[in-house]
Amino acid sequence: MKQFSKGFAFFINLANYAAGISVMLILLLKRDFTSILYINGMTTNESLFFNMIMFVTGLALAGIVLYLIVKENKKLNQVIEFPIIFEVLPVIVSIIGIVYALRADTSREKIFVIAASVAYALLSLAVIYTGAAIFQIFPKDKE
Repeated sequence: MKQFSKGFAFFINLANYAAGISVMLILLLKRDFTSILYINGMTTNESLFFNMIMFVTGLALAGIVLYLIVKENKKLNQVIEFPIIFEVLPVIVSIIGIVYALRADTSREKIFVIAASVAYALLSLAVIYTGAAIFQIFPKDKE
C-alpha cells in the first residue's frame, strides 16, 4: 500500500503539472490541438481550458480518494504541512491563462478562460496537498 500510494501520488502531481505546461505551450506557441471533450459552440481557447479543467478535476478527485483511503488505514493524527513552493508553477500557468483571456474577442471567452485559469490553480492546491500528505504519512524509511 505504501509504495502504490506514493507512486500514484507522484503520478497525479506529475500529470497535473504536465496538463498546465502543455496548455501553456499550446497557447504560447500557437499550436493546434485535438479536443477530447468537445462541445459545439466553444472557441479554441474555451475548448482547451475546458479539457484541462476536466482532466485536472479527475486528478484532484483521485488524489482526494487516495488520501482518504490512506488516512483511514494509517490512523494518524499528524499535522500535514503544505509545500507552497510547488504551487508556483500552477499560479504561473494561471497568470498566463488570464493574460491570454484578456486578449480574447468575446466576453464569454474572457470569463470562461479566466474562471478556468483560477480553477486550475485551486484544483492544483488539492492535488499538491494530497500528494504532500501521502508523502508525509509514509516518510522515507531510514536504513
